Amino acid sequence: MWHLVSDTSCDLFTLEGGEGQMDFSTIPFTIRIGNREYIDDENMSVEEMLAANESHAEMAQTSCPSPDEWVRRFSEPGPVVAFTISSALSGSYNSACLARTMCLEEDPSRQIAVIDTKGTGPEVAAAVLKARDLILAGASFDQVEQQLNRYVKETHIIFALASYHNLIKAGRVSRLVGFIAGHLGFWGVGIGDEKGEIAMRGRARGDRNMVRLLTEEIQKIGLAPDRVIRIHHALNEKDAQGLADRLKEAFSEARVTVWPTRGLDSFYAERRGLIVSF
Repeated sequence: MWHLVSDTSCDLFTLEGGEGQMDFSTIPFTIRIGNREYIDDENMSVEEMLAANESHAEMAQTSCPSPDEWVRRFSEPGPVVAFTISSALSGSYNSACLARTMCLEEDPSRQIAVIDTKGTGPEVAAAVLKARDLILAGASFDQVEQQLNRYVKETHIIFALASYHNLIKAGRVSRLVGFIAGHLGFWGVGIGDEKGEIAMRGRARGDRNMVRLLTEEIQKIGLAPDRVIRIHHALNEKDAQGLADRLKEAFSEARVTVWPTRGLDSFYAERRGLIVSF
């Protein structure tokens, strides 16, 4: 039995397919807003967490899974493949790698791979789904690890932010600029670079211009070999579906999926934010 495990940046709760050959589980991040701690599991209300963050003046804190939490998942018999948010954005990857080292010191024969996806949200989900497909195709452990590391280099991520609340609190933009941008309907558009860091690409006024700019940026970069575009949204299915319709027109050969974000990515993207992997 294979074990696929991810931190909650993947936005998935379950994984379809592979029953009897693999299982899938997630380890939650926690988000602390003031004196309240939100655990990113199936009981968390994204709406409640976002509302609390929007009304709180100070910057919230996020905590990644501890090595002990990863060790518990790595201790099951059988090959293990773990997936984390970009190591440039969080300590989750380092935590998982430390857990892997601890497990191998106890039993060097264990097969444990830790994949730094260099992204978040749909890019992590894409890697999980790729692993499932490779296992179902009969790939060996070494082949799965090698092909996943190659795959995350071939995929890209782009995002659009409608809210600047976190950026203001973090000092990334001034309160005046954030207020003006938010009230005039500006979207901030950025990409994940090769190091897995966030690079702002521009801004667009209004939903239509945001969709146009995202589509143009994706056309410039090009699609990954699997030709799947995944859109994850923070309580914004309307704009996500509008973007999906536009991308289906621009990339008739691609498959486009729409999915809601869990707590961590909702916190990063903020209300109405969109994250796209391609």
